[in-house]
Amino acid sequence: MLNRCAVTIKAKEPLLAWLKSLPDYDDLTLEDVNQETTAYLLPVFEDETEQEELLSEYYDLLFEEELAGWWLAKGDWPKDRSLEMFNLWFDVDFHSVVVDLEDAPLLDED
Repeated sequence: MLNRCAVTIKAKEPLLAWLKSLPDYDDLTLEDVNQETTAYLLPVFEDETEQEELLSEYYDLLFEEELAGWWLAKGDWPKDRSLEMFNLWFDVDFHSVVVDLEDAPLLDED
């Protein structure tokens, strides 16, 4: 078991509307956007209050990662990327238990 929690994020309608305002994304559906979500590893948490604290600490990085996954031109990103906006654009699922079943060491390719 890893000393991390996992967070998965699903897009909501406002993200889809933003994507559709960009070139080449006019045929996307919310199902398309959420077909394969990214899992992010964050520090462990004890309770729901700590989940909220983690989200307050990491939402800006999560927001940027999600936007960059679709569109790299930061000038086209929404200017207001507050926690409130993040919550309007995404659903977040926390997973408190992360088990690594692989014997090989974890590698960070960054």
